[in-house]
Amino acid sequence: MRSLLILLFCSNLLLSCDDGDVLNVELDFDKNLKLCESPASSNYILYDTKENPAESLMLLFPNNTQAERIFNPDISGSTETMALSNNIKFIYRTYTGNPTDYICQDIPDASVSVNENYESQSGTANFISTFVDDDNDGVPNNLEFDGDTDGDGVLNYKDYDDDGDNVPTLNERPDPNSDGDLSDAQDTDGDGIPDYLDTDDDNDGTLTYYEDENNNGNLFDDLATGAAVARFLDDTVSESFVVTVVKANTYTRTISINITLENIDLTILATDRLELGTYEKTVEY
Repeated sequence: MRSLLILLFCSNLLLSCDDGDVLNVELDFDKNLKLCESPASSNYILYDTKENPAESLMLLFPNNTQAERIFNPDISGSTETMALSNNIKFIYRTYTGNPTDYICQDIPDASVSVNENYESQSGTANFISTFVDDDNDGVPNNLEFDGDTDGDGVLNYKDYDDDGDNVPTLNERPDPNSDGDLSDAQDTDGDGIPDYLDTDDDNDGTLTYYEDENNNGNLFDDLATGAAVARFLDDTVSESFVVTVVKANTYTRTISINITLENIDLTILATDRLELGTYEKTVEY
């Protein structure tokens, strides 16, 4: 964990201490932020806590169009800035008990209460939102940024079925031993094109897509009479069927939101820059 240690000379106007004393304020947080979120809430709270001593750092801001851009950026690396104000607050608190039992609860734990509460009266909050998309198809993202094999408008790294044959890439064994080396990808017909990029896996002249006999989107349950393997992997049968099922594509997006505060003043703590931390969430599309 990283910590911030700020030394402040006490002032009789702010603190009860002798002239010349030094106050040690140590913000020893892990910078892995959590979110209080309710669809009906008018505000978001991003926070970091620790138990010994029981403290929290919180950033409260409105649930509005700017917040929507922060949590759902159109472009990776998007930035947003908020000026701290009456409705955008950076808050440091100390507690009598575990703060995680208090912060997001409609009815806080009765054994926990706030000892001290300090709010910054000035400063800005800077947000950087980045994201990584992943189709979870067994092929590393860095090996899929080179095109759109099936021409469906969905790039391979976001396409769970790269060749568009209705057999998910993952089920065509692109990396059988999960070592990141695709040289051993399954190639049923031995034509040098791995199944996950081959529109006719068994090279029987009938596209894999049209070998779905029962038209249910699952080609593994379509076997010719007496056969031991599915039609799309069996080069001894080549019947073509009317197929209307097209599976919807899904992928996940992991969004990381890094927040840095500038020129904050909590009365007991003032600094020109504080890295509050990073909040991460995963969304399925």
